[in-house]
Amino acid sequence: MKINQKDVASGLILIVIAVVGLWLNQDHTLGTARRMGPGYMPMLVFWIQIGLGAIVLAMGLFNGPDGLDRWAWRELLLVLAAMCVFGLLLEKGGLFLAIAATVAVSAMADRTHRPLGVAGLIIFLLALCWFVFIRELDIRVNLWPQF
Repeated sequence: MKINQKDVASGLILIVIAVVGLWLNQDHTLGTARRMGPGYMPMLVFWIQIGLGAIVLAMGLFNGPDGLDRWAWRELLLVLAAMCVFGLLLEKGGLFLAIAATVAVSAMADRTHRPLGVAGLIIFLLALCWFVFIRELDIRVNLWPQF
């Protein structure tokens, strides 16, 4: 069996974080698919994350040797920082600023990104999130910064 240690470790990390998230989400009411409670969407996301972690873990068991000698710390920290930026900016900065900043910070994790591609992704995600969360789901969140 050819084990890819990076993929196995990544899959395990995804699964552990999702299990902890499901455990922390127990206090929230779930509701139903038609009338979602505050814990429904996080629960769904955590289950999807467990599934994706299982896929990454399973593929890591057969993808060939790739040791943990060089872990991509810069990329990992930038993606984690992007998630923190989203959480910090969402309430006061609004949805649009939070999404734009998150994409910009996470784009720095890829040294070969093109600014035009990042700008296009930001515009696409702004339109998609507005349509899904504001127009269709009627979620009450600030779109613009509140002063």
